[in-house]
Amino acid sequence: MGRLLGIDFGLTRIGIAISDERKIIATALGNIKTKDKPLEALENLLAKYSSMEAIVVGLPLLLNGKEGDMALRARMFAAILESHFQVPIIFWDERLSSAQVERFLTECGVNRKKRAQISDEQAAALILQDYLNCHSKKN
Repeated sequence: MGRLLGIDFGLTRIGIAISDERKIIATALGNIKTKDKPLEALENLLAKYSSMEAIVVGLPLLLNGKEGDMALRARMFAAILESHFQVPIIFWDERLSSAQVERFLTECGVNRKKRAQISDEQAAALILQDYLNCHSKKN
């Protein structure tokens, strides 16, 4: 029984989250800067966790539901992840997840600098938790 990894892909930072082994709770794990070696940084983040069953990648669809440039880039990054980690990729609609996280952090009184530091990993956790919630109802 492995964990699920959640990814919020961005051009500057990639937010990372991970599920517990029972696939009930998503936890924000951190951010990776895209200019660094993202696969190596991701391996370092995951070193202390048990095996990964799949990767849930947020698919940034346009508001009309179609795929734009960012969705294409997320799919390209996902293909690299799939090849490197040899686990299935699951795409999950992440429309407005970053805006939802930003609003929540603002309402909680988190200052702008701290929001910028944690918003991507929190968006990854939100995407992954949404996926987990949806699939726990089906089981």
